[in-house]
Formats: sequence, C-alpha cells, structure tokens
Amino acid sequence: MALSLLHREKSRDDREDKHSTAGSSSSIAAAPHASEKSASIEESVRTFRLFESLRSGDTAAISKAIKETASTSGSSQAGQLEGTTLLHLAIRCVELPVLEYILSVATTTPGVSIDINARDKDGNTPLHLAAQLGRSPIVHLLLEQKDINDSITNHQGRMPIDLARNPEIFQQLQLARTIFFDKKVQEVHNLVARMDYAGLERLLDDPRVQNVLDVNCGELVTDPNTSLTTGTLLHEAARKKDTRLIQILLLHGADPFRRDRKGKLPQDVTKDERTRGVLKRSPAAAAAQRGFQEKAVLGSTVGAASTTLSGAPGEAALTSKEGREMKGYLKKWTNYTSGYKLRWFVLEDGVLSYYKNQGEFCLPHRQM
Repeated sequence: MALSLLHREKSRDDREDKHSTAGSSSSIAAAPHASEKSASIEESVRTFRLFESLRSGDTAAISKAIKETASTSGSSQAGQLEGTTLLHLAIRCVELPVLEYILSVATTTPGVSIDINARDKDGNTPLHLAAQLGRSPIVHLLLEQKDINDSITNHQGRMPIDLARNPEIFQQLQLARTIFFDKKVQEVHNLVARMDYAGLERLLDDPRVQNVLDVNCGELVTDPNTSLTTGTLLHEAARKKDTRLIQILLLHGADPFRRDRKGKLPQDVTKDERTRGVLKRSPAAAAAQRGFQEKAVLGSTVGAASTTLSGAPGEAALTSKEGREMKGYLKKWTNYTSGYKLRWFVLEDGVLSYYKNQGEFCLPHRQM
C-alpha cells in the first residue's frame, strides 16, 4: 500500500515537472514574437510623432528627427523608416517652406544627407508622391534639386510623369525632361569634340542619363554627313576611325546593327579593317550583341506596361503611331540578276509597304 502511494506521488511530480518545462518553452518561444510586436508598436509611435512634428511645422523637432533618423537608420540615407522616409511623410502634409527647411538642414548639416530619390514600400520616390498628390509647388522644388531623377520607375513600372494628377504637373515634368535632355546632348557634343572620353563615360553612367538619353538617337550626331544619312553617333565614330569612342558607345547601349537611311551598318561606312574589327569582334561588340539579343527575347514589356504621355497606361501601344507601326530594313528578292537587296519595310495598321530606302518613304506605297 505504501509503495503504491509512493508511486502515485512520483508520477504526479513527473507530470508537474513536464508541465513546468513545457510552459517555460512556450514562454521562451513567445518572447521573440512579443519583442517583434513591441518593436512594431515603437516604430508606429515614432512615425506618428514625426508626422505630427512635420504637420505642425516644428522646425526644432524636425531638425532633431532628421539627425536621429540619420544616426539610427544604419545607412547613408537619412530619414529611413519602415516602408517610407521622412521626405515621403513630409510630401504628404507639409507646406513648401517646411520642405525647403528640411532640404536645407540635410544639405548644411555635417554627416546628414537625404536621398532625394529614396523609394517607399511601393517603389515610389518623393517626386512620384508629389506628382500623384497634385502638389505642383513641391514638384517644382524637387525638380530643382541637384540629384533628382525623374525617370525612376516604381514597382508598377510607372514614372512620376505617369502619375501626374493634372496638366500643370505633367507639363512641369515634361519640360524638366526636355531641358535635361537638351543639356546632356550638348554636353555629349562638347565631350566628343574634346575627345574627353573619361568624362563621356561618367556622363553615360549617370542613372538619369541612362533612362533619358538613348545613345542611338540622331541628336547626338555632330558630323553633317552622318546626320544627312540619319546615322547614329556610332556611324560617326566609325567614319572617324575612333575606336575608343566606338568601344564606349557599344558598352553603353549603342546598336551595331542599326542601319542609316542608305541601309548601311556602322561597319559599312568605313574601309579601315581595324575599325571594322572593333565593331564586329571586340569584347564591347560582343557585349552589345548579347544585350540586344536579350532585348529581342524579352520584348519591350516595360514600355508596354508604363503609362504613356497621352494618358492611360498602355494607351500609346494602341493609339499612337509608334505603337501601331514597325519599320526597318529587310532583304527582299528582286530578280534573278540582282538576287536579294535591302529594302525599307513599314508595317502600319496591317498594311506592309516597302521602299528602296528611307528617302522614298514619302512616295506612294508599294504594298505587299
């Protein structure tokens, strides 16, 4: 009898020990979740207090917040918060003088800088947000900043101009892009004329330049003969036998397969074998070829997805002339004597036409 009672007591003690151990394990497992929840609450409270400081225009609190967020973000981007930034919050609620003060503090305080192109959780920059909210004076202020990039796309592939709330903001953004484009074209002309190729590489590596300036556009051409035949800067470099310029252009998106009005490739406008070799067999040429092959495989999905200057997303792909036509040189059978020859083909609205060259484009269509 005594042994039986002793056995029952021992079993009860074992169960209590197991229950105690399980409870301890459960509390340990719950500790990280509680810690995460506490951190999330603290972040929300901090964001709310910062929002209130911005809305009230308390410059002392704002200045302190800029410095605190700069020191706690663990990166070079001041004002980094969870899924947003101080600048994004400011765009939503502050008046123009307060935003000017924020940018001034960021530029004059040692060790503090605000990334003017920082993205929120949706990939929107402050300029995206200002354009979307219709804050025209703030859009103007942001466009005046040195490092502003108005060509950044958000997670939906849309630029600030695609989110413009009204015609005034749309025109501001369009004008800013036009001015920037013209300025950079002139800089390219000057750098090429001086043969300052280190400066040219720095210019072409700029993210905003890469998104706005196509090295294949005719505006970059300075040679009258190349311009007359609608060639590219790569055609011009080939004519000048400038292999250094050719390599730089190929590494920055120049198309070695683009033909001029006469149907000539860049390699066709020179008889210099060294120049032709750089255009056809150099590492830069191989890199350019791989790049254009990838584009051909992937297609122009980004352009089709983005909102166009005319209005709704993808509207240009259906309504603009560029979206309804394809054109380029193809070889066409002429006769048994001449065989295949290059002809300029245009496919528009389901009608395929061809011409001897681009110069005949204005003549009546030769329909297939």
